[in-house]
Amino acid sequence: MDISFRQALLFSGLISFSLLASAISFEFFYDLAPCKLCIWQRWPHVIIVAVMLLGLSVPNKTWILLLISLSAIVTGIIGFYHTGVEQGWWSGPLGCSNQFGSETDISNLTTLLLETPVVKCDEIVWSLFNISMAGWNSLVSFFIAIFSFFSWVHIINKKKII
Repeated sequence: MDISFRQALLFSGLISFSLLASAISFEFFYDLAPCKLCIWQRWPHVIIVAVMLLGLSVPNKTWILLLISLSAIVTGIIGFYHTGVEQGWWSGPLGCSNQFGSETDISNLTTLLLETPVVKCDEIVWSLFNISMAGWNSLVSFFIAIFSFFSWVHIINKKKII
């Protein structure tokens, strides 16, 4: 299949936009407030959408696909980390889960209890096919990363042939 720079850019960017729009929709229409890790996962998607818009105005800058791939890897890793926190494979950031580190003393514990957000990173608030939103974000983001990278490789190789 022959894919153009513009097609690869639109496909990757629109999928990322869809993930971002879905997360925001769950927040505002279903009252599923995001935790700290959920917010962290959104920023690379914002970057991907911004880079897509930049790429549409500056044609054939194929390095943009690499930037999209890198941003997708970042949000995929954060999503995987978040999934691990939800599953109890490891503990989350301090103040984001129900577990406190052993280094926490009484004064820090009081501060943490007062400043800890209501939404915990280790609680699954929604899932589909037993995969949480963080898990879906990770899977789809890694797909975007792989697709963008191989689109870049394909476009670069096509330029060498011509």
